[in-house]
Amino acid sequence: MIRNIWLAFVAFFAVNAMAAHKDYSFFVDGQEKLCVENGKALLNLEGFDRTGNACSGKAETVRIRVINAPEDQGSPTGIYLERPFLIIDGINLDPVEKKTLTDLEGEVNQAWIPFLLKNLGYTPILVQFTETVRTSLQENSKVLSQLFSFLSDNKLIPFPGAKEDGFIVLGISQGGVIGRYGAYLYDSHRSSVDAPIRLFSSLDSPHQGAVMPMGLFNTVAFWGNKGNSASALMFKDILLSKGAADLLVYENKCDGGTCTSVANTKGRFLFEDYRNAAEYKGFPTVLVSQGQLKGKSPEHKNDYYHLERHADKGPITLGSAVSHLHNSDNNGLLSHNRKKELTDDAVSNDYNGTSKYDFIQGSTYPFAETIYSSLRQGFLDAMPEDMSKNVLLLNFNIGTSWGADELIQDRSTFIPTVSAMDMKCNGDLAIRSDCGFTQSSAGFPFENPGTKSTANAAYAVDPTHPRYGEAISGRHIELPFETKAMQPVYDGLRVDMWRILCEVAKYDYDRDLGQFRNPKLIGYFSPDTKCLDASKIPDIMRNTGFPRIGRFAYARYDYNASATEKNSEVKFKLPAGWKKVASWNSGENIRANTSFEVNVKVENPKGNWMKAELLLCRTKFCSGSLQLNEVSVPVDGKIHTLRWQMPANDGALDGLRWFRLVLNSDGGDVILIDPYLVLNTYGEASVPAKIASADIYPGSYENFAWDANVQMEPYDDALGSGLEVKFDRAGRGMHFAFGRMVSMDDFENLVVDYWPETCQHTAVFFDSKKLTTANLANGSLQNGFVRKILPLPEIMDLSVTPQGSKSAYRLVLQSISASDRCVIKSISLK
Repeated sequence: MIRNIWLAFVAFFAVNAMAAHKDYSFFVDGQEKLCVENGKALLNLEGFDRTGNACSGKAETVRIRVINAPEDQGSPTGIYLERPFLIIDGINLDPVEKKTLTDLEGEVNQAWIPFLLKNLGYTPILVQFTETVRTSLQENSKVLSQLFSFLSDNKLIPFPGAKEDGFIVLGISQGGVIGRYGAYLYDSHRSSVDAPIRLFSSLDSPHQGAVMPMGLFNTVAFWGNKGNSASALMFKDILLSKGAADLLVYENKCDGGTCTSVANTKGRFLFEDYRNAAEYKGFPTVLVSQGQLKGKSPEHKNDYYHLERHADKGPITLGSAVSHLHNSDNNGLLSHNRKKELTDDAVSNDYNGTSKYDFIQGSTYPFAETIYSSLRQGFLDAMPEDMSKNVLLLNFNIGTSWGADELIQDRSTFIPTVSAMDMKCNGDLAIRSDCGFTQSSAGFPFENPGTKSTANAAYAVDPTHPRYGEAISGRHIELPFETKAMQPVYDGLRVDMWRILCEVAKYDYDRDLGQFRNPKLIGYFSPDTKCLDASKIPDIMRNTGFPRIGRFAYARYDYNASATEKNSEVKFKLPAGWKKVASWNSGENIRANTSFEVNVKVENPKGNWMKAELLLCRTKFCSGSLQLNEVSVPVDGKIHTLRWQMPANDGALDGLRWFRLVLNSDGGDVILIDPYLVLNTYGEASVPAKIASADIYPGSYENFAWDANVQMEPYDDALGSGLEVKFDRAGRGMHFAFGRMVSMDDFENLVVDYWPETCQHTAVFFDSKKLTTANLANGSLQNGFVRKILPLPEIMDLSVTPQGSKSAYRLVLQSISASDRCVIKSISLK
């Protein structure tokens, strides 16, 4: 029932909230090129390759669904890619019902993943291979590498930020193996102008193999071959097919009438060629296991099930079917299967072995329950409750009964924890070592495993995970609406996704610039957060992927007088220079745990650059402002998000109620779209890197006049050379830009030397004008110049800097109370 309710909800939500998806099917043509399908001609598929040339092929190999991509009316498809986040589907073991992209979307929607990714600034792309069982892992990986190449540069779907954005990849189950090998094939052979793989991640993928009960293959082979069970025969064929067989630790073989399973980690794809991808360091890798890491196998029974059914007429047994499935640590009985029909001799098979991997710690799957239920129904079909038989026109009733009908141990390990983490022990794969059974989470360096894993970060169900307390690991890729225990499953998936996205944010952060490349991560993630700390899960992830926002009650626009808070889009012509363009009133003191966000689109630019900064002000006229960091605005005609996180320090925002947006450029047509406050964000900023040079002027730092009314010229006289700045009235300013936020914790003072009788009405401060500012007047005369020594805490608002550090983006000179002329000899830190 709950499954049906969920599917109905997903269908409704897809139509109403995320309907803007586009599907594309691909095939490989006769020249081994990947082509997007555009129709059919007789028996062939017709389409285009990445360069737009026509091509044809026989069968679809892969399909994608691009969800809610940004619009581009100039492209053939009406969309373009922005930070594509590929989700690669796993294996489909259903031999009858083919899985669709809609099925996959319904599954990932159960964890709200597409909504979450879109609201974090990514374009979700679902990837699904047409055949995951009979097609080898290598073949599908090659197709995936071609898909990366196609999406990086093609005539159909533009990807303007390809080189900067790159791809983020999440492979689910088998999709993680195909995704990792395909990403390796692509990234290791791509050109420098192609989109890079920014990060690869997998969720419970068998990088060192998957396991099933060791006696399972022998059982399905027996009932397929001897019992004429079509479903058993089909499952046997699946386990022998390349896409499934290469994923298993147990190597299944049939020789004549004997079918066996033997653990083999030599000479097989996962343990040979795949290791090249596993050891590849061209992009960061994050692997998440859904298995527990307790250092011991879970408690379990050694009998999976007992099934025995008989058909009798009086004392005579006319037929019987028997199936037992077991686990053995010491070369014991793993499966016993027997069939007898009428007067035929009984056919039976006993399979012995040591099934050491059946309960290695890892995520689980109810293989025993599945085969038990299938065989039980088959036994009932063959020997129903009301069984009868006609003999010589007479009908005889036949008694049927269960000799044994018991499911004892419904599930066993499917993806070993050490396999999903691609763990190593003493330099070798952990699946080959006892440490796969004995490694615990105690002291394990999940976020930086070093030689203990091939990944940059590898996670498992450890004591900080909500499912660690369960007696046995949860089901592999368990979905919330397909289980009775919905909340624990959802909580577990949320932590798994948090760990992946936390690592994504770490690698997105540009430490040289001191900011995220993706502004949508601001306020939700911190580059220094410990990803094991579930208390840092952002509000957007606790709110099913949707941000909580607050709208402004008042808005005015300097270059569009008719626009107000009622307009979601405001267009205006922006003059050149440093211009205040818009004001918004929060209606109260600006809250600390919020972020300001607005989307900007620049058309017909007069130059190739634009900068934006946000001022937090006490009044509409922006007196006593707090100036937040300057960010670049692309002038490419596309919509870009600007976001600033409010300082979290106590008292930093007292009395500040207004937001003031400033744009600095050569001019152009600007559209401001949908400004709002993002609620429940946090500003956990780290102390930035040290300033590169203590010599601010003269030096390597650029200086900028705020507008054309500020004149700056080199100056020379008998005393020497310097910089002459002329302010025509109070409030005019200029600044020296450091290029990013820098730390000056190694210094105590700012020392300014200037020409006598200048700079008498000029204030100096870092970033933000405080209520009291430091005037350069009244310095001491030294060597013909006036020297002013200013303690850094007096000209820097430490209540808004990261962790109270002496950090800033710029040094400002601003005229106060009157016009002024200020001639600077030097500015330095001491």
